Amino acid sequence: MPVNTTAVRRALILCGGGARGAVEAGFYQAITELDLAFDLIVGTSVGALNGACIAAGMSPDELSTLWRHIRRRDVAAWNWPVLWRGGGLMTLDPLRRLLRARLPVTRFEDLKIPLVVVTTDLQAGTPVYWHDEGDLIEPVIASMSLPGIFPPVVIQGRAHVDGGVTNNVPFAPALERGARELLLTSCTCCTPATRPLRSPLAILLRSFLISLESKYLCEFDHHQRQGIAVRMVQPRLEREVGLLDFAHAEALIQSAYDQTLADLAKPVNDTLTMVEADMDCSSNVRCDRF
Repeated sequence: MPVNTTAVRRALILCGGGARGAVEAGFYQAITELDLAFDLIVGTSVGALNGACIAAGMSPDELSTLWRHIRRRDVAAWNWPVLWRGGGLMTLDPLRRLLRARLPVTRFEDLKIPLVVVTTDLQAGTPVYWHDEGDLIEPVIASMSLPGIFPPVVIQGRAHVDGGVTNNVPFAPALERGARELLLTSCTCCTPATRPLRSPLAILLRSFLISLESKYLCEFDHHQRQGIAVRMVQPRLEREVGLLDFAHAEALIQSAYDQTLADLAKPVNDTLTMVEADMDCSSNVRCDRF
């Protein structure tokens, strides 16, 4: 798709992290209260889901309420028919139905705030950026389709999987549009596992999370060196939350809300100093049990 060249001053970057995406609801609540307006949203994986909700007009309270009530059965179901054909263990059909029922609009051109959704073209092995016009729901579902867990989504004759495979913290689309300040919160803090991982599903999800975190740190370091103002919040949570564990939304929302108010209320220079000093996940953050 051609890039919309309308000038962007500040972009909201929403990364992947499965059920930990609830932190982005708390982050959104806090930056709204701090009057940190943004001109563009770029989302990948669960960040695409949150980005679609925000861009479509959901208020912070509405997004938080959605997360507080959502359960895994509202998002995914076992996918027995496709499983035997190699498509994926589960399907995101419940989430697809939920989005079509709950989103105020379901096309890019009808969104209140411009949105870019990141998917990965499975055949080409490259990120694809969806924006400006066309159906919103299928790119969002594709962006959340963890390989091996959920089947690829075919869009315009091409198979697409989770955007986090190629670009979990999608700075590039925002910078292409001229953004000089980026707002984001991390959903993928990958601390050492506290117990052995034995099931194939647990091992697959843990491995994917490690990959997301490694790519995130590289991307962050690169763009900090380029002089981009990145205001990042790292929520603290003294519990483990798996990628498909939706039982801790309230704690995630509150943690992100409190940490965002504490960090982003500071002047920009102080915030950037804090970010550089806080790149490693805090030792009291325990995030990984499936």
